[in-house]
Amino acid sequence: MSLKAPKISLSSIDYRVLSKELSKELQGAWVDNVYKHPDYGYYLMVFRSSGIVKKLVIIPGESLFLTRRDYPVPSTPEGSVLQLRRIVCNLRVESVEQHDFDRIIIMSLSRGGFKARLIVEGLKRGVIALVSEDWRILFTSQRIEMGARSLREGEKYVFPPSNIFDPMCTPGNLEALQKYSSEKLGRLIAGRLGFGSKTMSEICRRIGLDPDSSVEGKIPLVIETIRMLIKEAEESPKPRIYYREGRPVDVSAIRLLSLENMEQKEVETVSEALDEYYATLGFEAAAEDKKSSLELSRLVRIRENLASEVEALRNKARMIMENLAVFQAVLDAVRSRVEAPAGFKVLETDYGMRTVKVLFNDSEFKLSLDSSAASNASSMFEEAKKIEKHLSEIDGKILLLKEKASAESRRMVPGKRVERKWFEKFRWNVSVNGNLILAGKDAGTNELLFKKYVSDRSVVFHADFIGAPFVTIHNVENPSEEELEEAALMAACYTTRAWENKYASLDVYWVRGSQVGKQAPSGQYLPKGAFMIRGEKNFIRNVELKLWIGVSDNGEVAYGSLSKVKARCRKYAVILPGNKDKNHEAALLAKKFLKDMSLPSEALPELLERIRSIIPGRRCEVRYMPPIPPGQGK
Repeated sequence: MSLKAPKISLSSIDYRVLSKELSKELQGAWVDNVYKHPDYGYYLMVFRSSGIVKKLVIIPGESLFLTRRDYPVPSTPEGSVLQLRRIVCNLRVESVEQHDFDRIIIMSLSRGGFKARLIVEGLKRGVIALVSEDWRILFTSQRIEMGARSLREGEKYVFPPSNIFDPMCTPGNLEALQKYSSEKLGRLIAGRLGFGSKTMSEICRRIGLDPDSSVEGKIPLVIETIRMLIKEAEESPKPRIYYREGRPVDVSAIRLLSLENMEQKEVETVSEALDEYYATLGFEAAAEDKKSSLELSRLVRIRENLASEVEALRNKARMIMENLAVFQAVLDAVRSRVEAPAGFKVLETDYGMRTVKVLFNDSEFKLSLDSSAASNASSMFEEAKKIEKHLSEIDGKILLLKEKASAESRRMVPGKRVERKWFEKFRWNVSVNGNLILAGKDAGTNELLFKKYVSDRSVVFHADFIGAPFVTIHNVENPSEEELEEAALMAACYTTRAWENKYASLDVYWVRGSQVGKQAPSGQYLPKGAFMIRGEKNFIRNVELKLWIGVSDNGEVAYGSLSKVKARCRKYAVILPGNKDKNHEAALLAKKFLKDMSLPSEALPELLERIRSIIPGRRCEVRYMPPIPPGQGK
């Protein structure tokens, strides 16, 4: 299925501004995950930059934008999305650029010696494609076989054909346009130059010419106006949303004089404008195709026939039971090869198959000669039950097809803007005493955590392992023994390299904030996120890399030590270093937690994301524990 929301009309100028916005926001960020909604057609890419989560919505063939809203995603991704996810996760964004002033964005990604490009095409029938450094296709959202190009995994990527005009053209290019002098101005700008109707209207408005007027003599003025619009977009963009009767109808990166009479709202970025546009209009799932409609009709016919058969079997079985003696007399007569009782007509007898067909009260009965009349009735009731079981399976298929067939009326509106709490830029947990335990996610958040949230009297934890995060208990100078153990557990489990290498335990130490410094010994250098520890360390030995996680009856997620989780949750599991993909395991765990709980199914995406964010590393092993009966274990 694909997106069926009103198509937005973004121009090449809009894409120029959007590419610069995305470059500013995403350069240096790491790809954390990627999803696709099968009904509504959008992709959702999640990035992390200095501990801050950034979400990019991509609608192939239409637009892309950063969002601060909640977009639902399936808990179990399609195989193609898993393929894309395996490649792009943990790649770093090197750059985001517009391709040849076209409605195409290229995001360059890398990690170590591996390099790739994510190409998002905003053109009609556009795709998302991931290509290698030599432009070989690693993933495409849609396979395309056309005269102009072929898009398949393993083949070389070819950009879609485009007639977009290069605004920095040479005089020779300008002369080539003279052959269109006899055409109408609007056709030249929108079609020949590839700028579309929105930009064409703006150019004509600014130069004060009718789109139906002749091109002759106006080409230099048109080109100069295009350059002026691009300069305006690059130096002082003014993104805005345009409304008609209170509903958004368009978005632009600059102020459009051609739309000055429309209600409009200026915003900070093109992404913000697009985010509000789609959040207001929502997304509609596409209606089912003809093949599905035919299948639905076929199943409905089969169901009607089977339902009639069930009713007939039950009626015949009841008729036998109500006339048990005479039916038994018929069977005895046929076995003895004598005349049947009055009221019955023998239609067919098969002594080899041991069956007989008789007519009674205008109804035909096929009876077994080896069974009594009561047994024949019982067999008919059993046969009706078997058909009813098959009917329930068909009913389920019909329901699914009807839901898909009515998809045109289904609309999804993204959730409200999510305002992140200050501590969500770190890994965070709540201790048994209700205090925040904070851990760095990378070098940047390690640095931020120490500089902004650690005082001289703070307690700072660190695993005795290279690359371990800094952990602190916020605003607590004298933590309890339980809190010391909880913070040590986070320091050990979120030492990613140890987790990925399946360490069973680590030693963790804690010191005061006054013992931590950025001053390196003479002649040495401390990289970002690294610190020097001075003085005595207080060790907590052999902290197991074993993280317990549970969900309370009201849907709250708790994690940490076994004692804390069991005290708050009846459903819980243990997470260990392992070989299974954490995204898949998180999805299975979220579904198990929801089962038999009073939480709505709509809670699954949020629960899944919370669980996924808690699991360390990229791989794990999850062991689900039997639920604690209500009233026990707390």
